Amino acid sequence: MNNLLSRDVQVKSMEQTVKHAERYMGEICSLLASYTRKTAKLRDKADLLVAQLFDFSSREDPELQIGLKNMAEDLAMVQDYRQAQVERLETRVVAPLKAYGDIVKNKRADLKKFSTDVNRELKELQKLEKIRLRNPADRQSIAEVNAQKASNNAQCSIKQLEETIKDFQRQKLEDIKRIFTDFITVEMLFHAKALEIYAHTYHNLEAINIQKDLELFNGRIKMADSLAGLLDTPLTSYSSPLMSRYASPPLASPKIQRLRSMLASTTGQIHRQQHSQYPDTVRRSRSTLQRQRGMEEEEEVEEEEEEEEEEEGEEEISESETEGQHTSRQSYAAQYTQMRRWQK
Repeated sequence: MNNLLSRDVQVKSMEQTVKHAERYMGEICSLLASYTRKTAKLRDKADLLVAQLFDFSSREDPELQIGLKNMAEDLAMVQDYRQAQVERLETRVVAPLKAYGDIVKNKRADLKKFSTDVNRELKELQKLEKIRLRNPADRQSIAEVNAQKASNNAQCSIKQLEETIKDFQRQKLEDIKRIFTDFITVEMLFHAKALEIYAHTYHNLEAINIQKDLELFNGRIKMADSLAGLLDTPLTSYSSPLMSRYASPPLASPKIQRLRSMLASTTGQIHRQQHSQYPDTVRRSRSTLQRQRGMEEEEEVEEEEEEEEEEEGEEEISESETEGQHTSRQSYAAQYTQMRRWQK
């Protein structure tokens, strides 16, 4: 009977081990499956956010447009890594935990078989005890043989069950260690890559020059106000300041017109006489003036060439600076794509 009591304690301990494994592994499996589904839903919501950012950036000024576009590209790349995270969680974490449902069922079947063997042994021993009380010799020997067989079967079953439960416990510990190690590894890979991308995105957002977009916006507002003012004023009431300043002169009288013609004829004769008296001096002065003008024109051409060279150098410097700014303002996804192309 003592052996039966000890075996009963063993069976209860084994059943408790399997019961705890079934309960907690099942709950952990359902929670991690829900975690994976929530992560997939977060990926879907982030994809919608990416589409909205692209749409919003197309309607903004250049600085904000570049910043939002880069952010959308980086966020889309993070969602690619999140998709890989979801797939790894399903294959490395959730699937092994689901498999414990079948494992626990098999262990419960082994425990049930052992319980039937123990119950059979107990019944045979109870029969043997009753026969001993009645003292029939022949039937006592038969009962002892049956009890011995039942006891042997129970001992074999308990040994097999002990080995099975030990293997189950060892496998459970190894699986829990491996599953949660894979879980943490998957999470670390995703968050490390996301942190790298988000750090790049943060610097891109910090580089947005809000003042440039404000200047463009203010220019558009002022232009719209001036155009609205021109459209509001009628053409008949519009008078130019030049028109008011340089009004048309009044018509002269006939006497004044005759005097003007006489003065013009006399001054023309005087000028012709002066030119006939001094032709050489006039020619010399004209030649010197022409030489001076030629020298001045050459100096102006040289100055213009120097200014053009300086402007070209400044343009090259500004182009190189803009190219550097453009490459620095690229998204992490664009730089990663270029790097992959260069590697190929």
